[in-house]
Amino acid sequence: MGIIWALMSVTLVSAAQLLLRSAMLTLPAVSDIGTLLWNVVHFQSGTGALLLGLGGYLASMVCWFFALKRLPLVKAYALLSLSYISVWAAALILQNEAFSWPGLAGVLLVMAGVMTIFAPQRR
Repeated sequence: MGIIWALMSVTLVSAAQLLLRSAMLTLPAVSDIGTLLWNVVHFQSGTGALLLGLGGYLASMVCWFFALKRLPLVKAYALLSLSYISVWAAALILQNEAFSWPGLAGVLLVMAGVMTIFAPQRR
């Protein structure tokens, strides 16, 4: 059950990252805090994505707490790194981010690391 909680956390935090990116492209810059807050308070374009993204982070943390209660930290933290892979792939597909070979190499290294940590141990 701990792996399921960890994977739910990964899914939620990945979705939150994508939503926050979308919000930040729509809302005014954070450096113009007054205008940003006005837009958020008046629920202008991008506010929904911002609120959903922040809510996704909160829900992800709740799932993470349950995962930590049921999994060794080494395995739980390795699963959390799967968010790097999912955000990278989703950004390419959903947000038209530019593909790069070094990015793919990094994703493959993360995958190899997770598989190494979860590989059955020989005794």
